[in-house]
Amino acid sequence: MKLKRVIYELFEIDFCSLCGQADSAEHEIDREIYLEFETGEKFYFSWCNEPEQYCIGFKPERFNKNEPECVIDASSWQVWHELIGQEISFMFTDESHQILELKSLSSSVYLSSQERGSWGADVLHISKGLPLIIHKQSSQTVK
Repeated sequence: MKLKRVIYELFEIDFCSLCGQADSAEHEIDREIYLEFETGEKFYFSWCNEPEQYCIGFKPERFNKNEPECVIDASSWQVWHELIGQEISFMFTDESHQILELKSLSSSVYLSSQERGSWGADVLHISKGLPLIIHKQSSQTVK
């Protein structure tokens, strides 16, 4: 599917926090985005609760049934512009659906469920770079 545009459906607080972020390689929102394809098909992406609490999900309808307070076309933003007009696919990078890669032949964008580097959050983190999942280390000391 060829990507036509990327739309952010936001709470007002997200709109304020995104001011000046068009040139950023990563940012975070509390609500959802949708990708619209040249066929007219749409997929919504957000944090969700399946297959595990605070993971990434996508579906053809909104996660949040209420109308957004703000809407932004982010298609020209640094994080997205290389995917516009390209055939893209979606692929989870892990079994718990913490990271979803949106991939074309030449570029990727990653969606993850984290807030400022803390995993398992009710936040949609959007980035050009692959986020690293830090696993909790054992508290035992090895001698």
